[in-house]
Amino acid sequence: MRKHKNILTGLLVSLAFFSSSCGRKGGSDTAVESSVEVKLYALSRGDIEETVPLTGSIRGEKEVKVYAKVTGKLVEKIKEEGDRLKENEAFALIDRDEAALNYSKAQVISPIDGILTMYYCDIGDAVFPSPGAPIAMIAQMDKVKAVAYLSEVDMGAVKKGQEVRIKSDAYPDEIFTGKVTTVASAANPLTRKIKVEVTVPNNRYLLKPGTFARLDIITGIRKNVLLVNSKAVAANKNEKYVFVVENGSAKMRTVSCGISSGELVEIKTGLEDGEKVIVQGNYGLIEGTKVKEENEK
Repeated sequence: MRKHKNILTGLLVSLAFFSSSCGRKGGSDTAVESSVEVKLYALSRGDIEETVPLTGSIRGEKEVKVYAKVTGKLVEKIKEEGDRLKENEAFALIDRDEAALNYSKAQVISPIDGILTMYYCDIGDAVFPSPGAPIAMIAQMDKVKAVAYLSEVDMGAVKKGQEVRIKSDAYPDEIFTGKVTTVASAANPLTRKIKVEVTVPNNRYLLKPGTFARLDIITGIRKNVLLVNSKAVAANKNEKYVFVVENGSAKMRTVSCGISSGELVEIKTGLEDGEKVIVQGNYGLIEGTKVKEENEK
C-alpha cells in the first residue's frame, strides 16, 4: 500500500512540474510581439506646381498636303521621306501620257521650305488633282505643335503663354519645353472639349509629326507648403489618411490634401512640420500594429 502511495505522490509531483514548465513557456511566447518593418519620410515645406496633364499628338508648325496638278501615274520619287525641301523644289514625277500623246513628265513641287514627312502613294499609283488623294505631306519642323484637348473641368485653368513640359515615349530621358500658343474659343460640339496648341522648339528634329506626346501644362505654383511623399497617402471611402509612429505603434492620421505633382502631395491639415509618416510597409497596415524603422535594432 505504501509503495502504491509513493508512486501516486511521484506522479502528482511530476504533473505539477510539467504544468508549471508549460505555463512558463507559454507566457514567454505571448510576451514577444512581432513588429512590422517600415520606412519613414520626414515632412518638409517647399514649392509645388499646379499642372494639367494631357495626352496629345505632334504636328509640324506648318503642314501642307501636296496634290497632283495633272492626272497620271507616280513614276519617280526624286526625294525620300525625311529629306529637306526648298520652296518650289521638285520631289516627284508624274507620267501623264495619254494615247497618241507624248507629254513630258510633270513635276510635283513643294510649296514651302520643310521636311518631306510622308508619301501617301507609291510608284505606279494613279494620282489625281484635288479633291483626289494627296501625294505627300510637307512640314516645317524647326518648331512643332503639340495638339491636345481640354475637358470642361480644366478649361478655366489653361491660358495662352503658360509653360508646358512635354515628354515622348521615343525619348524617355528627354524633357521638352514649350508654351501654350492657342486655346480655342469654343468647344467641339461633339466631344465638348477645347483644342489647345503648344509650340515647342525642335531644332534637333527629335519630335516627329504624327507621334504621341504627354503634356504637363503649368497653371500655377504654390510656395512654402507642407509636402509629403504620395506613397504615404491612402484613401478610405471619402477620407485620406497616413500612418505615423507613436510609442512604437502605427497610428492612423486623417489628412486633407491639396494639389499633387509627381511623387509629392500637398498636405493642408492633419500633419505638422517635421513629423514622420510611413511610406513603405503601410499597405494593409492596421492601427496599433507594432512597427520598427528599417535598420532599427
